[in-house]
Amino acid sequence: MRGMDFSDADIDTIMRITSAVLLLGNLSFTEDRTSDQAILVDDRVAQKICCLLGLPVSDLAKAFLKPRVKVGRDYVHKAQTREQVQYAVEAIAKASYERMFRWLVTRINRSLGRSASSGTTFIGILDIAG
Repeated sequence: MRGMDFSDADIDTIMRITSAVLLLGNLSFTEDRTSDQAILVDDRVAQKICCLLGLPVSDLAKAFLKPRVKVGRDYVHKAQTREQVQYAVEAIAKASYERMFRWLVTRINRSLGRSASSGTTFIGILDIAG
């Protein structure tokens, strides 16, 4: 990566985001016995993710378990089911990976001296997300 003019900070950020995306798949949720509300089973994985991304664990848990939803003119926190939380976690992981990958390709193209308009030659990479 250093050969493509990536700084140490860039490399560190890429590794942190990649690790966080992989760890998002390890989050596990269950449902409360009295309701369908999702509950984070163990927050150790969430703590690792938050450490990598520089976020408070409480904010991450709240964003997934009880996101803020606009109802009329007001905002309320709506409890989510286990399936809804899993879908949200997968969506965040996919979006984070996609944005990082797009940034990475743009950065490599810039290092190779290619502009966005000169698309005669390119490096094509097919990742697992397609």
